[in-house]
Amino acid sequence: MNTADLGLPVTVPSTALFTDRYELTMLQGALRSGTAHRRSVFEVFTRRLPEGRRYGVVAGTGRVLDAVENFRFDGGVLDFLADRQIVDEPTLAYLADYRFRGDIWGYPEGEVYFPGSPIMRVEGTFAEAVLLETVILSILNHDSAVAAAASRMSVCLCV
Repeated sequence: MNTADLGLPVTVPSTALFTDRYELTMLQGALRSGTAHRRSVFEVFTRRLPEGRRYGVVAGTGRVLDAVENFRFDGGVLDFLADRQIVDEPTLAYLADYRFRGDIWGYPEGEVYFPGSPIMRVEGTFAEAVLLETVILSILNHDSAVAAAASRMSVCLCV
């Protein structure tokens, strides 16, 4: 049982630093060039599977949605980025109000997929969506690898 089950407030840490510097640099460039608010679509797919594997299993979609919901740049994170001069002031101002307002579509948890099939689609402005790339790929890669491995296991109840 967790504190949410008891009706107590739950503090969920921000997942904002699960992005990488490349995404922050892309955002800064898009804000400077005026392309940050263009409608964009990003698709997550597997180019190829490991040798001898014919399919993958989608897992982590719930964790992705939770991570996106909690993807916020709070004061501590903004101070960290400012102190290290990772992004400029206009980018910090954008990040202070960041909320993903787009749409995420995808295969359901446990669905089988094949190389080249888009297992998740992220639609939103370029600025909203680009920041989520690393966190989405990290969760889906890990969780789907575990699920695919589990799907190949068998149990023998020998007596």
